[in-house]
Amino acid sequence: MDGYGRRHGVLRPVVEDLYHLAPVPVVYRVLDVADLSQLNRALIDEARATYGEEALEVPDRRQAQTLGNPPESRDDIWSETQSTPVGIWHRVPTNNFLDQPAECVVRLRRILEERYLFALAATGEADGTDAIEPWISESWIQFYKNGDDKVLHSHDRYGPPYPEHPWAGAYYLHDGDPDATMPYSGVFSFRIRDTNYFIRPKPGLLVIWPASVLHEVHPFYGRTERIVINFNINSRSRRGG
Repeated sequence: MDGYGRRHGVLRPVVEDLYHLAPVPVVYRVLDVADLSQLNRALIDEARATYGEEALEVPDRRQAQTLGNPPESRDDIWSETQSTPVGIWHRVPTNNFLDQPAECVVRLRRILEERYLFALAATGEADGTDAIEPWISESWIQFYKNGDDKVLHSHDRYGPPYPEHPWAGAYYLHDGDPDATMPYSGVFSFRIRDTNYFIRPKPGLLVIWPASVLHEVHPFYGRTERIVINFNINSRSRRGG
């Protein structure tokens, strides 16, 4: 522990780019492709050419009144078998960027799917992955501007259908040149057992984790925009399997 109460070396290696965080399995990988800068630039250009500014905003408390109503329950006592969602209720207006047919998007999607299947196999969460295929059910590219953040939340669902092997992920295109006087600017963090585990975004970084893990994005302040592709990835039986 350093003089600020920070512990280092908390990302414990398991196999390849799968790690444990107390002891949540997390894929942490900076893509090792020769044309990383060109790939990220192509993804950013594709997003700007496809969507208007409103579709690229970061939805949270400012838009809470316009993002749909939370599920209504009049019961005082009830039971549920699924994990309970955490965080401000909203229907994130996903722009489903990873469904775009552009070559750069298809290339990235294949990498995300391959790493997800690897994580399921490495953790033993699925009894073999030959009979299942990855399914990115939602995705959204977001351009963080000064003051944007994401409150502490999980990606569990409020109602059925509940996906199989649900994980969530983030791929960073640009860190936004964060303000050096604000060391937590735009930092991503997990909340596990009352401890915060911080991850500083960097271009090319891919992080994938179980959807039920609590996480947040601290307020961003920087010279440009912090750009990230978030996604929910699950599995389903292969067609004809």
